[in-house]
Amino acid sequence: MSAYLDQAREAYEAERRVHAANKARETLAHERKALAALAAADAGETLDAIGGAIGLHATNVAELVEEARRLAPALPGRPGRSPQHVVMRYAAGEISRDEMIETLSTWPYAPAGPIAENLLNDFRPRVSGSFDEVESALYQKYIDGDAYDTILRRYAQRNQ
Repeated sequence: MSAYLDQAREAYEAERRVHAANKARETLAHERKALAALAAADAGETLDAIGGAIGLHATNVAELVEEARRLAPALPGRPGRSPQHVVMRYAAGEISRDEMIETLSTWPYAPAGPIAENLLNDFRPRVSGSFDEVESALYQKYIDGDAYDTILRRYAQRNQ
């Protein structure tokens, strides 16, 4: 591969990392806004007042509050509420690579579902809270192959 192609690949990878980080920041900011709206609603603020504070119509605030109610609570001692949340916090630069790897290596994952048979391509529905979220993070480029391999190896060692 020529030096020019190396430069092009490096530029592409840099751009990809920026897009992943921005998507993670956007997702986390939205969740925080939803949780803040929920806290305000639980404290007795009206939907109109909350909407005025965050620039939304009361109907949209109600949807945002319901969205926040569906979020899983954070696990004690963990830097996130799910493996996906931990990955997002890492991609956004909120936690270190080492903290992300350690957390995901020791996560109490939900069991993944069985693979359906007799399909052209084997299919297993993605299970929230399972190791599927780490695999998705790899495919979506939130984590790299080295981080994934380290997480998988450490998790397997702990669960032998």
